[in-house]
Amino acid sequence: MTNHDRMMAVYRNQLPDVIPVGIYAKQFPRGYDERKFRSMGLGMIDYYPVTSMMGPPYRMGPGFLSEIKGAEFTVRHIWENGEHIELKTYKTKVGTVSQRVRKDPMYSSDWVVKDYIEKPEDYKIVQFLIENSVIRNNAKPLAQKMKEMGNDGVILGRIDRSPFQKVLIELANPEIFLMDIITGVAYAEELLEAMAHKYADILKWIPETPAEVVWQTENLSGDLTSPSLFEKYCLPLYNKITTCFDRKEKPFVVHTDGRMKPLLDLIAKSPFDACESFSYPEMGNDVTFTQAQQTWPGKVILPNWPASLCYESRKTIDAFLALKLEEVGLDKPYMIQFSEDVPMEHFSKTARAILDFMNENAVSK
Repeated sequence: MTNHDRMMAVYRNQLPDVIPVGIYAKQFPRGYDERKFRSMGLGMIDYYPVTSMMGPPYRMGPGFLSEIKGAEFTVRHIWENGEHIELKTYKTKVGTVSQRVRKDPMYSSDWVVKDYIEKPEDYKIVQFLIENSVIRNNAKPLAQKMKEMGNDGVILGRIDRSPFQKVLIELANPEIFLMDIITGVAYAEELLEAMAHKYADILKWIPETPAEVVWQTENLSGDLTSPSLFEKYCLPLYNKITTCFDRKEKPFVVHTDGRMKPLLDLIAKSPFDACESFSYPEMGNDVTFTQAQQTWPGKVILPNWPASLCYESRKTIDAFLALKLEEVGLDKPYMIQFSEDVPMEHFSKTARAILDFMNENAVSK
């Protein structure tokens, strides 16, 4: 089996010949190490949007940005205290909103330091942006990305976050938004309703996507999304999404990288085929892999490799992997992922250790 075949087998809840190891493309160092580790079986995980994102988009890469009618969009790059800051501003007839993002110099991650929504009137401006977003079908460029990837890995078809998670993570100050939702502020509720209505423009294109996996990067965590909020705002959309396509052909994979204990039973009721980037307790999760596996029968769990273990010895890494494979059992699909920030100075040593272990010990029966 190729890297692509092994990874797709796991996404589809099937057993590959060898347990795969995946890495997000943005984490994969280019050059010699990339060629070496791909040939050893390290599969690349990349993503491309099924459609353009509801504005304002979280990222500005190819395929993400939507036209927003009646809005003037500008981006400025400035330096503050030696740090690169990206200032994104939308000007409309109903007002102006802006976001400031700090670019992490080591991992290139985006850290929001000023949110689009910080006061009540900002909700209406963002609602204008949502309602006037022109959602574009990305089938053609996505198919090209898949062709370019070939057998080296998988291109996930990314869809927008659910409205609640999008506002919580991308658009608003979380403390302000959660207080507004809990206390019933009308502007906040009206924005979520407008986003749910606009989401229909995304759903209509999902059945036609060439993507083999439909991927939603929810970043779910019970710390911020309580069970009642999850059940009210998230679960209905997940159910609606999965009525749009055949999940035997295109599994529905959701990025769940937070603390899962408050949401454990609700995730079991959710129509996810796989919970991706699951955090081990070593990464701060309050649920073990065994607990998740027992509570979510039928779901594939794709854990993220704990960055702290990159600093450990080969012996410690081997012991960790042996313990985790015993926990999973070789009769269940499994894939370790590098899906969060990795200390690059230790990447080569860690990747070689994991790949060697999997190739020598982790052949599925």
